[in-house]
Amino acid sequence: MKPVDPPPIFRKWLAGDPAPAYLLYGDGAGLAGLLARSWEGKLRGEGVPIESFRWTLEDLARESPTAAWRSPSFFSRVRIFTLPDLAEMKKAHREEIKAYLDSPEPSAVLILHGTDFRQARGFSTTRNLLSDAPREEKAVEALAGHAVSAAAGGGAKLTRESALFLARWVGVSFDALDAELGKVLAFAGGRGEVVEEDIRAVCVARGDVDPFRLADALVRKDGKACLSLFRRFAAAAEPDDYHKLNGAVAWFLRNRIQGKGSAGGVTPRRAAEIFRVLSRIDRELKGESRLSPGQVYEIRLLSLLG
Repeated sequence: MKPVDPPPIFRKWLAGDPAPAYLLYGDGAGLAGLLARSWEGKLRGEGVPIESFRWTLEDLARESPTAAWRSPSFFSRVRIFTLPDLAEMKKAHREEIKAYLDSPEPSAVLILHGTDFRQARGFSTTRNLLSDAPREEKAVEALAGHAVSAAAGGGAKLTRESALFLARWVGVSFDALDAELGKVLAFAGGRGEVVEEDIRAVCVARGDVDPFRLADALVRKDGKACLSLFRRFAAAAEPDDYHKLNGAVAWFLRNRIQGKGSAGGVTPRRAAEIFRVLSRIDRELKGESRLSPGQVYEIRLLSLLG
């Protein structure tokens, strides 16, 4: 299989030797797994023996992190540790990482991510740490590019447009994209081409509620239909599903702006109004609100349907 080209977003980092640690935050927090995968591919392609570990919060508590990072392996020249969200770690673990990075072990690479923007930005000043907080569009492009390459490696064609749709639907998360892409490729079977309908069939279905029907009702200000669909969606939704719903509504809206879809376009004023609220929902889902995801979403929908 032809090696996958590194995502442009990481090209500068992957041009030299691995740094002791990397931090992705902001809209790029979900790319940590993609960075780890990119380093694995590059190093293995160069014949460098590596080991890669994905630690959970339980691993941090059970292991002696510094001792593990400082213990060279007899079997590998580089060891990659992908760590949990900084926002979910105990303060003691964050402080331990900072202390370790004052004098890091050359064979170890830590890959960090932070969903709390302010906290991660403060952490980004840590010594021997490279950091980036890419905008959502760049993060989506990186995931879509990986999906296209991964599909090609599996003998299937995935268009850029469909890959962008999948990246937005899964909530700009490499782990979610990787899991869903495997399902989509299996569903498409030997047809050789994955189309948007395959992605909708495998990834979007939430009972009998189609988020794109909900988005259409929202654009048209059909309050009764929109709220009915939303409440049926919410009845079976997990917290992460609201991020996916936000991505689906944004995707639908962008298509309408471009004149796609059977019902035509949407006025610039209405589009701007909805995008502002989607952005606010995104911030609140990421921690700015103490309300549940369902409460946040319904309150913001009501503001758009009034």
